[in-house]
Amino acid sequence: MTISWTKDNRYYKLLFQPTLFGTTDIIRIWGRIGSNLGGYKTISCDSEEDMITIIDRIKKRRKYRGYELWLSKQRKNHQFSI
Repeated sequence: MTISWTKDNRYYKLLFQPTLFGTTDIIRIWGRIGSNLGGYKTISCDSEEDMITIIDRIKKRRKYRGYELWLSKQRKNHQFSI
C-alpha cells in the first residue's frame, strides 16, 4: 500500500514493507516531481499501534505544510482510512 501527498512540484510518499522478522517497515520518500533529487528514510515498526501512531504524525505534518493527499484512480476504489 502507498500513501502519497503532493504540493506544487513536490511529492511525499509512504510505502509499507513487511520484513522477514514479522514487523513492518515504513519507507518515507520525498523529492521534486521531475527531478532525481530527493531522499528516503526507513522506520521500523514493531506493532500495528506504532505504525498507526507514526502515520498519524506524518499525516498531520503533511497537512500543516500544505500538502494534499493524492490518490490514483486505482486507489480511489479501495476503502482504507487515511
